Amino acid sequence: MTTLTSAFAAILGQGGGLLLMGILAGFVPAPALIAVHAVVQASSNGSRAYLAHKHINWPIILPVAVGIVLGASLILPFVPVLNWQWMQGIIALYILWLTWGHLLNLPKSSTTGLTPGLPFIKLGFLQGGLGMALGATGPLGNALLLSKGLNKESIVASNAVIMLLSHLIKILFFSVMGIQLLDHAQLLLFLCIAATVGSFVGSYFRKNVPERIFFPVFKGLLTLLAIRMFLLAFY
Repeated sequence: MTTLTSAFAAILGQGGGLLLMGILAGFVPAPALIAVHAVVQASSNGSRAYLAHKHINWPIILPVAVGIVLGASLILPFVPVLNWQWMQGIIALYILWLTWGHLLNLPKSSTTGLTPGLPFIKLGFLQGGLGMALGATGPLGNALLLSKGLNKESIVASNAVIMLLSHLIKILFFSVMGIQLLDHAQLLLFLCIAATVGSFVGSYFRKNVPERIFFPVFKGLLTLLAIRMFLLAFY
């Protein structure tokens, strides 16, 4: 199943993390769930980024990385006592606005401007902070990159790097909090291998998906994931 979720994410750049979270919840104790998920997703996103490294938009990575460290650092002391369920609704609305807001003819930033700056620092801040509690926040980055006019390969590759950084920070911080990942070493080894294989399979198929098909499916999946997050905020 991990291979399939990783391949799914490699083809469309998202969705695999949420699917994997649901699967792991049945096998991994709740206190270690997000940390274990982070290790597997680091393998999935890292291998996906490697395979698509030529398409990574590197100028946006530094401000996102700064935001990730800031967000995770500020949230870390509160993670044990906070219930972030309601935040999923806010994230869902934000994703929907980034994906479909242009249809409302509202004033917004240029969809072609890729100058690193505040939007990407904010993205990193949200990824770092919310990722510590929610685990899978990939659609948030994809929605912003989509709104900035990147092409198919650049969205998938750039968000893979963003999520890799986010997961590495989570691994570090949860280890500091006392989560013993070595207790799950054998499980993690097999899952990481499966995730890497999935990245190779999915990346192969993604190259054969034309953008005229990719973007409608991509936006549709973003919308479904956002609706799912919104509903989970109230149930």
